[in-house]
Amino acid sequence: MGVLGDPISQIKTPQAINLIFEKLGANVICIPLHISAVDLQIAWAGLKALRNLIGFGVTLPHKLEVFRLCDSVDEVAQRVGAVNVVRREQDGTFRGYQFDGLGFARGLEAQGHNIKGRDCLLLGAGGAASAIAHELIDRGASSLAIANRTRSKAEKLASCINDRAGRSVAYAADPNPVSGQLIINSTSLGMNLSDHMPVDPNCLDASMLVAEVIAKPEKTALLIEAEQRGAKIHSGIHMVNNQVDEIAKHLSENLPKAL
Repeated sequence: MGVLGDPISQIKTPQAINLIFEKLGANVICIPLHISAVDLQIAWAGLKALRNLIGFGVTLPHKLEVFRLCDSVDEVAQRVGAVNVVRREQDGTFRGYQFDGLGFARGLEAQGHNIKGRDCLLLGAGGAASAIAHELIDRGASSLAIANRTRSKAEKLASCINDRAGRSVAYAADPNPVSGQLIINSTSLGMNLSDHMPVDPNCLDASMLVAEVIAKPEKTALLIEAEQRGAKIHSGIHMVNNQVDEIAKHLSENLPKAL
């Protein structure tokens, strides 16, 4: 199994999922594959040619483009418009799946945080953000403000959420937290020390829960600032840890007999 991304040094999936493959008795090992966006289509042909590749995880910036490259996608991935796992099916085709939303929601709930009834501010409107947005509404979030650098993308995602929900629950907004919100940073801001903050930390207070999708560092500058202001914090490592078991089972149940 591979994990595609650029950069790739921050990913935590191999460390977590290899232990699960071992427990399952599956003859599989997961390795990082550093592939840039400009090389993705070339790499895709190579991935197809690797007969002992059972599938791969997908991280930034590839989730949207891989969705378009897959031979088919499952219902969740189709709804989200992005994939984070690709499985080689028995007929050799690549099928895309989406576990980001499930992993994020399970991670929150495993740490004792309820989604139902929460007002949420989602920072970002990319592949992971879309998956998380759908899952938040499915699990009963009261409202979802979506802030993105390109506002039209936030508006498009909000419209998609509202159409599916059959009510006006999501809307495009500025990245300005308000009291009591669950704030989710689904952007890449925070992976590097030089990154600017996705929100003004002076707007954070003890009434909020601030969550990340970034797993490395486990405590980003945003989480540090939020914690200093009394807010509850939630690391992106929980999103990883609460989806890898499902991914491992999903891939290993479909192993070709040759493996």
